[in-house]
Amino acid sequence: MTTKLIITLTSALLVLTSGSFLSIKHSAKKPVEKSVNVEIYKTASYVSPAYANTFATLEVTVVRVNGNKKDTAFQHTFQPKQLKDYPASDKPLVQRITIPNVNDNREKLEIFYKLKYDTKGSELNFSDGTVIGKGVQSGKLNIKI
Repeated sequence: MTTKLIITLTSALLVLTSGSFLSIKHSAKKPVEKSVNVEIYKTASYVSPAYANTFATLEVTVVRVNGNKKDTAFQHTFQPKQLKDYPASDKPLVQRITIPNVNDNREKLEIFYKLKYDTKGSELNFSDGTVIGKGVQSGKLNIKI
């Protein structure tokens, strides 16, 4: 009787553990590719002499967030340009950033930028960003100079 009970309990335990491994395997999704279009454009003509010596430096960063862990997946700093040299809103400078192998269930992407205006040594800093979370494959970030 004891032998039958041990065999029955062992069989039940094996069935339960194999079922939990199968459910974990099926719940894990394939990694996805996420992308963001960064569009950069000026909102004014900046032809006034007041802007003659004003430059803007732009840094775009994509951070992969998994719980409390953050890793920089992409970072690019654009060369400083005079404000008047940036394109108008009808023809923006577009940079498509693609991040492969994102676990959509556990990870999100934080995309942010730092914009520094420099006029003869006087600086003004501005930053903003967006998030591409679960179930979203692409996003857009407009940067207005």
